[in-house]
Parts: sequence; structure tokens; C-alpha cells
Amino acid sequence: MAHTLELAGAILALYLVSVALKTWSERSRFYEAVRQHGCKPATRYPNWDPFLGLDLFAIIWKADRSGHRSQAYTSLHKRYGPTFEMKALSSAQVQTAQPENIQAISASNFNDFGVGPMRGNVGAPFLDRGIFTEDGEFWKYSRALIRPTFNRAEIADLDRFERHVGRLIALIPRDSSTFDLQPLVKRLFLDTSTEFLFGQSIESLLPQTPFDTAEFMKAFDRSLLGLALRLIAGPLKFLFVFDPMWKKAYTKVHTFVDKQVAIALDRQRSIAETGKDFNIGSPERYILLHEMALNSQDPYDLRAQILNVFFPARDTAAIAFGNIIFELARHPHVWDELCAEVLSIGSQQLTFELLKSLKTTKAIINETLRLHLPASRIGRTALRDTVLPVGGGSDGRSPLFIRKGQVVEMDLYTLQRNPEFWGDDADEFKPQRWGEGRPLWEAKWQYEPFLGGMRMCPAQNQVLTQLSYLLVRVAQEFCLVQNRDKVLEYVEEIKMTVESRNGVKIALVPGGDQKQT
Repeated sequence: MAHTLELAGAILALYLVSVALKTWSERSRFYEAVRQHGCKPATRYPNWDPFLGLDLFAIIWKADRSGHRSQAYTSLHKRYGPTFEMKALSSAQVQTAQPENIQAISASNFNDFGVGPMRGNVGAPFLDRGIFTEDGEFWKYSRALIRPTFNRAEIADLDRFERHVGRLIALIPRDSSTFDLQPLVKRLFLDTSTEFLFGQSIESLLPQTPFDTAEFMKAFDRSLLGLALRLIAGPLKFLFVFDPMWKKAYTKVHTFVDKQVAIALDRQRSIAETGKDFNIGSPERYILLHEMALNSQDPYDLRAQILNVFFPARDTAAIAFGNIIFELARHPHVWDELCAEVLSIGSQQLTFELLKSLKTTKAIINETLRLHLPASRIGRTALRDTVLPVGGGSDGRSPLFIRKGQVVEMDLYTLQRNPEFWGDDADEFKPQRWGEGRPLWEAKWQYEPFLGGMRMCPAQNQVLTQLSYLLVRVAQEFCLVQNRDKVLEYVEEIKMTVESRNGVKIALVPGGDQKQT
């Protein structure tokens, strides 16, 4: 018994010594940063739980359950400043909504920050190594694989997109009855993304499809939810180790992707053996999975790489378009302005250049992305000791020391609703703010729906082009959009992306039928 107590005492003593050394090291590095850069500490949230911050986590969790998580963080910023330090089921992390810091993290100090320590293997075995989870050379390799996919020739391939858009429009009720647009739009972008990434669409919008689309979408959403919960849980992620529902969901997703990978590898083997492509009769275009198969024949590596691209490809544009119609249904005068612009172009072909010239359409999209971002907060981990340009001191204007391993979260939601940049009406949907003579918010890092810098969303131009095209096509077909949701406010559902928890419940009135309603 005495020996056991001595051993326990020795272990405790070693632990206390290691904590003391770590604290001394961090303080020494901080004071060196003070000496060299004039750093000051950030304002701290007064956690009553100093270890994990369970008190603040409970507040955020409650806000999340009510659909107001982003607003909860904005409230914290209003009270503790544009940059502050907090604990919420985590070690001390920094929250920042200052454009100078977002620019530093994303661009000027890019190599000082990464995602690997926070994401890493958290999503495995559902989501393994790829552009979403990695840093360094492997990230550069993944990025180089997908970059050619989003060149101008591909993003301007609107003929293929129209084939799917026509099917979507055909499924919209034309009797002014209430329907939820969000599931339909998700099916649209599931079809386009599978065709774009795999070379073959699921065709979920067709009345007869060999694929169980509803089951797949349910499994994919459940897989993403499981991934999000593990990222949020931080040190308590072990609580989700035994989650049979998550395993069942991601296994269905893997089964689908593995079939596509097998097809791509069979194609590569056939070309290597015969020198001929058995798809030679199909129109030549860049298919991501086929190009990946040129560089890797490992089916597990290919599955991981493609899944890292698949989930944002499926969700980002679909949720963004749902949010656009969500706002237009509550602002009919803006819909009228859109219809007037669409009417002015007559029967002109909807080319990439024409879509770029539509000012009202572009303003509506920009304003929606300002208020409703696909990802409202984005985290990075410091890969080495570094300094952010602002955020320290009581006024938040002094440099801020960030120690190696510390997490910094960029609050884009708060940034893009800051009255200092956007005016007192920052929370209101006003596309007219994007008119001529406006401030250059993008150049000042005050508007970053796709983030900026090296990790900027590579599909940004494709998403904007498809959103413009789809919005114009819907306006060509329907003269009136009506809100049919009893809840007027936007209630968030946060998984890996942020969408409307209540969907987009509307009615659309076909052109020429407005007088009959």
C-alpha cells in the first residue's frame, strides 16, 4: 500500500513539474513577443469552469438547439470585443472577427496556421486524408488535383447544368401550392456534383432513378452530423466512439463512392492494357475522379480525396440558393427588381459573360452570402508561435501573441454583420448596398463568404455562376414568389455547413398567372 502511494505521489509530482515547465515556457515566449512586437493579452471570457469551460459550452449548446448559435457568438463579441479568448469544452482559444486577423491567418501568415491538428483523424473512418483535413505537402498535392476542375471552361459549361435545371423546374408545383424548395435544390446539386466529380450523375431528379436518392442523402447528412459533433466535442470526442448509427450512415456513403472509384480504376487499367478509352465516344471533359486515378491507384486514398471535395460540392451551392429564395420570399420588392432585370435580357442565351453583367442578380447573391454564409466560423490551429496584428489590449488594437497549438476561430458571421463596416442596417437584407460607389469590402477582408488566401474555396466562381444561372431561370419561369413559412426569422441548422432548419417553404406563381392568385 505504501509503495502504491509513493508511486502515485511520484506521478503527481512529475505531472505538476511538467505543468509548471509548460507554464514557464509559455510565459517566457509571451514576454519575448511583448518585447519584440508589443503584444498584449486579449480580453478573456470569465469562465467559472477554468479547465474545460463547460459553463460557456452550455450557453452555446443552448443557442445551437434554438437555432441561434451564430448570434450567440456575435453577442459575445459585442460584450468582450472583436477578438477575445475563451474556453468552451476546449483549451483557451481565440475568437476573432477583425479583418486584419482574418487576412493574416488566411494569407500573410498562412504558413503559421493549419487545420491538421484540429481535423486530422477526427472524421476517420468517414472522412480521411484530403484537402479538408490536411496541411503542408499533402494539402498542396490535393489542391493541385482539384484545381483544373474549376477552370473557366468547366464553370462555363452551362449546357449540362441546364439539363438538370430543367428537371428541377419541372418538379416545382405550378398551382401556387406550398412546397419546400430546399430538398429539391439539394437533389439538383447532388446530380450536378456527382456528374462533375464522377462523370456520371445520380439523376435523382428523374421520376425513375435506379438509385435510392432519399436514403443516400439521409446517410450523407447523418455522416456529416457525426463529423460535426466530433469536431465540436473536442476532448470529449471519445464519447462518440461507439456510434452504430454513424457507422451505418458512412458505410452507405463509402459503398457508393467505392463503386465510382472502382469504375475509374477499371477505366485506367483498360487504357493501360489496350491503349484505348472505352468512353471515347463521350464528350471530352475533365472528370475529377478520373484525373485522380492517373496519380493514385489506391482505392482508399481515392475515396478519401473525393469525399473531401464531395460534401462541400453537394452542399454549398444548394444551401446558398435556398437562402437566396428564403430572403426573396420575404422581400417581394427585390424579387420584382430581379424579374425586371431578367425581362430586360429577353431571349438572349445565358452565357458566362451575360450572367456576370447582371447587376441586380449579382447584388442579391452577394447580399444573401453576406447574411448567410455556408460556414459562419472557420477554425485554424497555430503550427508555431506567431503574432496576429490586432486583438490584444483593452481596445483590441495591439498585436496578439498566439502560442503553438492554440486554436483561432474566424467569426465570419460577425464580421459580415459588423455595423462599423456595413452600417446600422447591417442585419437587414438590402441588395442595393452593392450598388455603384460602394466600399470595397472584399479588398478590405470585410466580406469573405468563400474565405480568401491559399485556402480560398476553389469552386467559388463555379458556385457563383451556377447560382446566377439558376436564379435567372427560376425568374424566367415564375413571376411571383410567396413565403409560406409561419416562422419569418432564419433559424440555423449547423452541421458542417449552416442551413435553414425550417427549409424554404414557399409558393411560386408561373408567369402570366399572377392575376389569378
